[in-house]
Amino acid sequence: MLDLTAPPALLGRPVGAQVWTLLLPDQGPADEAAGAAALSVAERGVYAGLAPGAARRRFAVVRGGLRLLAAARLGCPPGRIAVLDGVCPLCARLHDSVAAATGEEPVHFSWDRAGDLVVYALSGTTVGVGAARLAEDSDPTARAAARRTARRTAGGRAVMRGGCTGPGIIVDRTVDMVAVPHGCTAAVVRHTGAAGQPG
Repeated sequence: MLDLTAPPALLGRPVGAQVWTLLLPDQGPADEAAGAAALSVAERGVYAGLAPGAARRRFAVVRGGLRLLAAARLGCPPGRIAVLDGVCPLCARLHDSVAAATGEEPVHFSWDRAGDLVVYALSGTTVGVGAARLAEDSDPTARAAARRTARRTAGGRAVMRGGCTGPGIIVDRTVDMVAVPHGCTAAVVRHTGAAGQPG
């Protein structure tokens, strides 16, 4: 579980994906302040424009949490990273979501929300995460929904940033179910190779 008031230590670059969770009702004023402090200038503008309350706190902790995790993975302060997950200015498509810092290999990320639970996935390659609420302990419908969201997220953003002139064909991927708390399930899809790209 991610604690915004005690940001994660240096995560390094392990093989595979790392998964973190955040429970929104547990986030108080201190968490909101920590998340807001990690936002970019543009994100702070969005945050400042929201009325105080649940939506404003949610924006700060979800977006700030992502930036804190990415910064820990990259080994630098949140203010030094660029989070690239909007549409491409060249082709107007959603490309692979990455966080980057000067002189560092980018980290790929995805996040999804199921009720009050936010699930983040960070990886060295294109990654997608899906989360769903369980109706019961063994709920095949929820697990299928989580896998479907994870595949769609990873597949829909398969074109590498800067590669919008190429097809971005994925040749291999892993699909894993991940145990998460609070009556939810999650799936992570990670690309292990793409045409013309190392895994």
